[in-house]
Amino acid sequence: MLDAYKELTPVIYGENAVKHLYSERRTPGELCFAMHWHDRMELLYVLSGSLELHAQEGKYTVQAGQTAVAAPRQLHGGFAGREGVVYHVFMFDVEKFCNATIAAQKYLVPICEGKTGFLRVIDDDGMREAETRLLAALEDRENHPLLVIGIIYELLSILYRFRNEDIRGLLKQNQAFSEILKYVNDRFTGKLSPKEVSARFGYNETYFCRRFKEITGLTFTGYLLALRMECAQKLLTETQEEIGTIAWKCGYADVSYFSHCFKKQYGVSPMGFRKGKDAAFLQ
Repeated sequence: MLDAYKELTPVIYGENAVKHLYSERRTPGELCFAMHWHDRMELLYVLSGSLELHAQEGKYTVQAGQTAVAAPRQLHGGFAGREGVVYHVFMFDVEKFCNATIAAQKYLVPICEGKTGFLRVIDDDGMREAETRLLAALEDRENHPLLVIGIIYELLSILYRFRNEDIRGLLKQNQAFSEILKYVNDRFTGKLSPKEVSARFGYNETYFCRRFKEITGLTFTGYLLALRMECAQKLLTETQEEIGTIAWKCGYADVSYFSHCFKKQYGVSPMGFRKGKDAAFLQ
């Protein structure tokens, strides 16, 4: 299962220069990935359910069969829809596909520089068919890496049919808020407050809080809670550390309050969550 941090961590590519992840989120409204940006291209193909995509310019619902596009340097975050969501993530650095050809210089370099925008949600048979072939090529290790690379070029050509010039005007604004999100994402286990963060970046606190919710879809406190709960899920699933230690690592000095927040978020205590995961693993 993909957690909110796998999507945020540095990507290590194989010889075909593409990274694939599979994600399931069964709880409505559950955090899929925190608001962030990066220099790579990311395509999120929804298999079932729906993905609530948050971007700087608004919110989008990505239905089964549709693809969400996160181009380089564009802010994006995601939550599971009402029926949860199951989706594939394809990540690649467009820069690795650039060469000296006129086509690459004309069409790929602007993507790398964050100067080209695309529709956030694409519903297209050609895109679906290419992504299906890409998944099959990645899963079959006998396929030559050049086959995967060829499909990536095909996907990039399809993307250009869905350019969105309106998004380009937001790209410069992205960088300022991206620094704020990076600061919060790197320090969410500490004592952060909207007053401290807004002052650090030179914003009026009221304006900062309003803008933060507009962009992320969550209040500042809600955003911190989502990050901390995802961190708790990860530690409960992947380690055997005591609940008190996990609470501390997630930014909670009071274990009881941590347990209260966790149960309110997921409907089960941290220990109950861990036991459920262990039982599922043994089945």
